[in-house]
Amino acid sequence: SKFPNILPPPVVMLRPWLLRSVQRRSSEGLPGWRLARAASTGPQWRPPWWPWRQEEGPPQRLLRLTAPVKLYKEADASAELLEELPSGELLVAVGEDALKVGTPEVPNWLSVRSPTEETVEIMGEKPLEYQDGWILADAVELAAHQLGDRLAGRVDVPDHPVINLLKSLPPFKGSPLPDWIPGSVCELHTGKVGGVLKGGRFLLQRPAGAVPERLALESEMLLTHKERRRSTAIAATLGVAFAALVGVSLHLREWLRGQTEVSRKTWPQLGVWLLYAPVLVTPASALPCYGLSNSPGSTFCVVAAI
Repeated sequence: SKFPNILPPPVVMLRPWLLRSVQRRSSEGLPGWRLARAASTGPQWRPPWWPWRQEEGPPQRLLRLTAPVKLYKEADASAELLEELPSGELLVAVGEDALKVGTPEVPNWLSVRSPTEETVEIMGEKPLEYQDGWILADAVELAAHQLGDRLAGRVDVPDHPVINLLKSLPPFKGSPLPDWIPGSVCELHTGKVGGVLKGGRFLLQRPAGAVPERLALESEMLLTHKERRRSTAIAATLGVAFAALVGVSLHLREWLRGQTEVSRKTWPQLGVWLLYAPVLVTPASALPCYGLSNSPGSTFCVVAAI
């Protein structure tokens, strides 16, 4: 107990195996206090620089209102009315009761913090301002994202050559573009949820020195790792399919022109490329695009070009 228990995540993931080892060593009469201490699931001290350090303080959960509610100063309907909150607003529930939201044990009243800011500066780490109060818990649900979630924020580019070109074509002229088109050429900024703002928006806090450091986005503009992996995989698949289509078309053109001798020599090379490109070249090209948070359009172009 004199030394801090600092365990890297791989060791924490091996806790079930460690617990079984402790039981085996105990049954054999062997000293296993080191394993028992490492497998402890209780609260552990973490230094300030520890990247997986858990935040201290009461539990907090982000909630979304499903109907308009009233914010009271105390947990009493006759108490002072602080504010009337519209449907769709995001709140921060504080305390042990926040963990019961979404279960049959949810209490009648919840202690919440209502955001008071509508906009934030794009640079800095200034804490957000909230108003404390109480609400009835009959019109709340857990928000799609919680504090500390690592997400990618989507920022649509207002002026892009591809979008400007598509807007001038007859199918899209005078009508809004489908959502997947701006989403293919958007900017992606990774960060973590640091709070909520008025209007049902999340604050995406990015590392110090990033440009921008803060983004206020709605839930639809936030992508999880799973969603981003899926969009990257789709873009990479379309890229390699486009490259294969171009290669096969060029070979077919030479074949139709009567240059059979050239085609006989190059078809084996094309076949070999079609075998190893989807297995080796595509993952090697798509993984850096995912790590650098490239847009789906950029991933498509990179994979197709390579």
